[in-house]
Amino acid sequence: MYFGACYYPEHWPESRWATDARLMKEAGLNVVRIGEFAWSKFERYEGQYDFDWLDRSIAILAEAGICVVLGTPTATPPKWLMDKHPDIYMKDKQGHVRGYGNRRHYCYNNPNYPRYVRNIVTRMAERYGNNTNVIAWQTDNEFGCNETTRCYCNDCAKAFRVWLADKYEHIDRLNDSWGTVFWSHIYNDWEQIELPAYTVFPLHNPGMELDFRRFASDSVVAFQQAQIDLLRELAPNQPITHNLMGAFDEIDGFDLSAPLDFASWDNYPNLTFADQVNPADVAMQHDMTRGLKNKNFWVLEHQSGSPGGNFLFPMPKPGEIRRWTYQSVAHGADAIVYFRWRTCLFGAEQFWHGILQHDGLPGRRYEEVKRTGEELQRISSLIEGSSSGAEVAMIRCYDNEWTMEVQEQAFGHRYMAHFKRYYRYFYERGIPVDIVSDRVDLTSYKLVVIPHLLLSRPGFAERLYAYAAQGGTVVLDFRSGTKRWDNQMESEPLPGAYKELLGIRVNEYGSLMNGKTYGVALADPAAEASDAQASPATASTAANASAYLAQTWFDVIELEGAEAIATYAEDYVAGMPAATRHAYKQGTAYYLGMEPQPALMSALMNRICDTANVHPIAGVRSATPGVELMSRLQVNDTFLFAINHSETTGLLHLDEPMHELIENRQHAEGEHELPPNGVRIFRYTQPKNTTR
Repeated sequence: MYFGACYYPEHWPESRWATDARLMKEAGLNVVRIGEFAWSKFERYEGQYDFDWLDRSIAILAEAGICVVLGTPTATPPKWLMDKHPDIYMKDKQGHVRGYGNRRHYCYNNPNYPRYVRNIVTRMAERYGNNTNVIAWQTDNEFGCNETTRCYCNDCAKAFRVWLADKYEHIDRLNDSWGTVFWSHIYNDWEQIELPAYTVFPLHNPGMELDFRRFASDSVVAFQQAQIDLLRELAPNQPITHNLMGAFDEIDGFDLSAPLDFASWDNYPNLTFADQVNPADVAMQHDMTRGLKNKNFWVLEHQSGSPGGNFLFPMPKPGEIRRWTYQSVAHGADAIVYFRWRTCLFGAEQFWHGILQHDGLPGRRYEEVKRTGEELQRISSLIEGSSSGAEVAMIRCYDNEWTMEVQEQAFGHRYMAHFKRYYRYFYERGIPVDIVSDRVDLTSYKLVVIPHLLLSRPGFAERLYAYAAQGGTVVLDFRSGTKRWDNQMESEPLPGAYKELLGIRVNEYGSLMNGKTYGVALADPAAEASDAQASPATASTAANASAYLAQTWFDVIELEGAEAIATYAEDYVAGMPAATRHAYKQGTAYYLGMEPQPALMSALMNRICDTANVHPIAGVRSATPGVELMSRLQVNDTFLFAINHSETTGLLHLDEPMHELIENRQHAEGEHELPPNGVRIFRYTQPKNTTR
């Protein structure tokens, strides 16, 4: 397993490099990431390259047994280049130039920039493509960070028109798709098309807005592909990755990751304005990254100190770096690279703290990283490459996310916030989830959950029907089937393409504004009482419909073969279905016509998981809140991770005796304490099912 840090030798005197390498080795580090922001050091003057300093740094690291992930430095074109070609700068929606002084100050569609990118990447690949100590490449750095995906310059306008012409071929096909007859927007020529930038009111044609987001994402993918092609040619034996950003939605991560050898992401749990970090949100982003290629991933920037620019986010408390690291490993990380090795003395990230403080002396965080490295070195050969064993898939679709960004439909409603509600249900119960594309094979999953399937990729509806027909269980919810792939509204009765699968018709719908809720009653009173008994928090009010509340939205549903599993309890929709179940051939399709609050989400999803035969991870009968459970599977072994994210001692009850890897000792069946920040990895030494 690779275990290391992001290192910037150009920031420090060369006399310090050997000391850094020694300290890294003593801490168990075996890899560093280098070079992603060093273009002006590599090529201070146009055409004058200096890689000697990097050669010396790599050699010192190699002597200490530390290998290198080399970043292409294209996120930071140097000042001489920007002065020579100021048209490379991006423009914002108002037409203002986004100028020099930070990073990512380039437009993906500028015609001048690619030749300079080719030059620097070619020089680096020729020099290091056969260097055995360079084990991988990282393209650029955090594509799209700081809202740098969508540019509104003239070059992007020209490229957008070419993209549209290639897609639609004839201008009237575009007019039909966008519905430009509305507001007299009919186009006669491609050159008439503007970018959806600043106008008298921030409301553009939804078809145009969606196409622009697709175009901008494709532009990043094409920009990266040019680098990948060079690296494949000149460094064919070294894998390529990119450090994505989890829930970030400006770029289609599935498209961006497709040509990579493995996906990576940058994990900063404390980079939040929330009062408290929700470990479920971090777990979800790990699972999102694993799902990009449906295989294990790397964390190329892992928080090791307090992040910060002009102010500081929270500093990791003792034990948190180790806990976060194990959470990453539990969800499929086969490499951990901390950001950064040493906190920088200058520049915009003086307060973005690393393993070492500004003084470069080993301290508390260094010792914690060292301990973690020693533990991982002992157990990594057992768990590296293992899979999640998930029986549940959640489908993330960037096109639907962009559609709801363009038209949120209910005030303040966000696709990703809605997505998290489902994910947290599974997380809190120790049910592993794969977060995958709508293009993957679904047949290995017992349950597929698809939040907000407004529009469907051509052919997907047929695949979903086939999955259900063969015995799969599907969960769809409100707004499903309401849009065509071009973002026009569906003219068929709702839920459009999914009407037969769901056995319902949505006759009417509306939003619940200003915090309004609807009471919801479960259709089976006996089951409601059972749910309440299983959930003490709702037991006292189970008989009262107000124990279950819906928010945000309501569909007025007519049953056409389905049965109601929940009904509205008030207003003019009282007694009408709020959630439904439909037997479709050998499978089952559920529909949630509103957004459930947590108690209702639990009650509904408990039933759905039970009928789909989806259960928590085997081996643990129960765990107290705050204790995360996750599994990784090898051919004949299951590794059960138990991680206590709370500040109090947690309890977990083992179903049988198990061997624990970190402490290397046997644990008896029964209840065990898990201290704050505590981690246990239990191993089943014989073949087992992943769930009980």
